[in-house]
Amino acid sequence: MTYKDFYRREIHVMLHGQSRNFRIVKWVVILGIVAGLYTWRGLIVTMSTFLICVALGVALHFFLRSKTDRWTKSWGPYKRIRLEDE
Repeated sequence: MTYKDFYRREIHVMLHGQSRNFRIVKWVVILGIVAGLYTWRGLIVTMSTFLICVALGVALHFFLRSKTDRWTKSWGPYKRIRLEDE
């Protein structure tokens, strides 16, 4: 697989993996939690929590990617999406 194919596949999964409504609700919840955390504990705790969540998200992405054989098989919460090149 070339880098171009790899990049196209990742972008396709990123764009088609979640519905628009799910993304809207997800970001409303995330921004609400960030605002509440900032109000309650301040900037340092908010930024630390954000960085930890980003690291966990990246780790989960690569874990799911390996379990789904580069997004080609269903596994756990991930349901296979038809890719452009299939």
